[in-house]
Amino acid sequence: MNVSAKTGQLPGPLTTVLAIAKCCHPIPCLAVSLFAGMFAYSSGLPLDRALWILLAVLLHQLSVGFSNDWLDFAVDKAARRTDKPTVSGLVDVALIKWLSLSSAALALVVTLGLGFWALAVMVFLLLVGWAYNLGMKSNWTSVIPYILGFGSIPLYVGVAATDLYVGVAATDPFLVPPWTVLVAALLGISAHFANVLPDMLEDNLTGVNALPHILGQRISAFVIGCTALLATVIVITQSTKVSFELAASGLAVVILLVTVASILSLKPKPPRIVFPLLMITALVNVVLLFLGSDKF
Repeated sequence: MNVSAKTGQLPGPLTTVLAIAKCCHPIPCLAVSLFAGMFAYSSGLPLDRALWILLAVLLHQLSVGFSNDWLDFAVDKAARRTDKPTVSGLVDVALIKWLSLSSAALALVVTLGLGFWALAVMVFLLLVGWAYNLGMKSNWTSVIPYILGFGSIPLYVGVAATDLYVGVAATDPFLVPPWTVLVAALLGISAHFANVLPDMLEDNLTGVNALPHILGQRISAFVIGCTALLATVIVITQSTKVSFELAASGLAVVILLVTVASILSLKPKPPRIVFPLLMITALVNVVLLFLGSDKF
């Protein structure tokens, strides 16, 4: 029986559903999934194939998101993180554990239909995401899973497009442009620093000392801005089909978002809106890739 620490009452069905949704970290979960699906479709894959990839990546993101709240439960409880649904009693941590493991299994099952190499990349993506939650987020290596995880999404799309397993994908090998991997990795770095900043005070109480903690708030704010802006510059200079008007508009939006995010990052207690701002920046880059593709 799970009783809410805030109300002392059993949570209702809607409250439980919303608590579960919060445990999966919905903003990055949906952002990364949309990135994969839109990148796949803009690269020439049929819509059903792109949606298949989106579903697989969504399940991967659900597994990693749920595992974060499950594996951190004891630490979050010790730090009295009542903003966490598992700590506040809105949802049972055992359920979150089951959802994490089930999502990982489903991600692998869905990926089976995308090919052997896609399955291999999905296993790698799961290992990287779980490695972060199992300890890498607490030391200087914290940014590595974000670089590898985000950077591998275009590669996952590429191998899924080639399909060496069931023979229902593109007949010609699909080679991902190296610059798209670099863009994804840069967005991963920016997202990591933006994600860590709001929790710095709480992290100090629980012994977390990730790379943003080591570098400090000022340098972290600089990294957030530079990596996000550099990603956009690469997109508009390397994607030859993006018109000048579209490139200029996209760059202007990104500069605005990055400026606001960087300023907020320098506050004594950075607000959580910094991370969504960076996710919107990532979405702008995906839209630039999408509108600059042969689909338009």
